[in-house]
Amino acid sequence: MSRADRITTEVRKYDSKLYAKKEDGVIHIYRKCKELRKEWLADGVPVLNVVENPYRVMSLTDTGNIRGKSVDWGIDPILAKLRAMDLWNSGIGVEHFKEEHEKAEKSKERDFANSTEAFLYDMKSAFAKSVSDVNTSNLTKIDKRREGDKRIWR
Repeated sequence: MSRADRITTEVRKYDSKLYAKKEDGVIHIYRKCKELRKEWLADGVPVLNVVENPYRVMSLTDTGNIRGKSVDWGIDPILAKLRAMDLWNSGIGVEHFKEEHEKAEKSKERDFANSTEAFLYDMKSAFAKSVSDVNTSNLTKIDKRREGDKRIWR
């Protein structure tokens, strides 16, 4: 029994659609998928055919993708990586991703507010120095809130 066959038997215990295949010295794990393909008959009539189209889940390399160097992975790390990658069986729904996104947005807002407050606090003395020479005795003293008091209401 080859290494790919042993891996296939173990990953099929986790998911029956998974299998391992060795190509160019590297073992890849695929998921059996079916795809609808539109094909044309000789007289120009379209026909939909169901075609097997395997989906590559992961490769047993040092980087986990196709271009890495082949590395022997144990069964436990393979199953752990499959469980971590599997969104269908994890129980995590869209709500989880929405919550994570909202938390990240709130964190960004808090960070912006804190950094703005820190910047303004640091610039307080520089602003006070630059405005200390302004003569405010010649400025008009009209309170904008009281401008409407002279109007006649009907």
